[in-house]
Amino acid sequence: MVNGETRLDKLFVDANRLTLKAACDRALQFLVKNQQNMQVLVGQPGTFMGHAALLYDDALHESLILDALTPDAANAYALAGEDLLLWTDDALPLGFQTVVVEQLIWQRFAAIRIQRPEMVFQWQRRSTLRAVVDSFNKTSVLLKRYGARAVEGECVDIGAGGMRIAITAPQDYPVTQGELLAQVQFKFQGQACSVEAKVCHLGPGIYTQGGVQQLGLAFIHLPVALEDKIIQYTLRYDRECLRRASR
Repeated sequence: MVNGETRLDKLFVDANRLTLKAACDRALQFLVKNQQNMQVLVGQPGTFMGHAALLYDDALHESLILDALTPDAANAYALAGEDLLLWTDDALPLGFQTVVVEQLIWQRFAAIRIQRPEMVFQWQRRSTLRAVVDSFNKTSVLLKRYGARAVEGECVDIGAGGMRIAITAPQDYPVTQGELLAQVQFKFQGQACSVEAKVCHLGPGIYTQGGVQQLGLAFIHLPVALEDKIIQYTLRYDRECLRRASR
């Protein structure tokens, strides 16, 4: 995972702001329903850091109920009027800025009432962040087509939204943009994977039978567990690229 400072710099930017109220509401309801652990930065520029989960969406009072912070010492800083910055510590963080309303006892436990935020930020990199596959670690891919022979290829780069592959142009029916693929079979981190996909891009040039052709594939119904693995992989690759560039 990226470090906390880099994560915040990348998350709380206008490009990641959810602009629709319905999208913000869904994001907050997701956090409450799953009681997902959130990192909490108290004060400006940050007096104390702890973590807690959202327990209840009190829409009537335009507020949220936050569990008491851990470690307990952090609660001494979460006073009425204090600024809070909250974000999830997962592959695609989600967060918001708010203000403490009060500390209270909620359902017999210590809790904190915070203002319901008007803006929520979510890292919008799920389908765009890609990782290039090293030449010494090529991944073989098999495309199972409807009404045509299967096509073998190699993965060029991969992301949670899809992959770019290089194939030998088929000798029966050419691959077309928009074509639905019954299965894309490949191995990812030693695990055999099979997903449906759509051809969303054909590389430039005119291809004859036996020539090398690049395709852009968009995954359809990617399993959540595989999606998380690919996201983690692409984030590590992105972090390594940033480190190399800063040297």
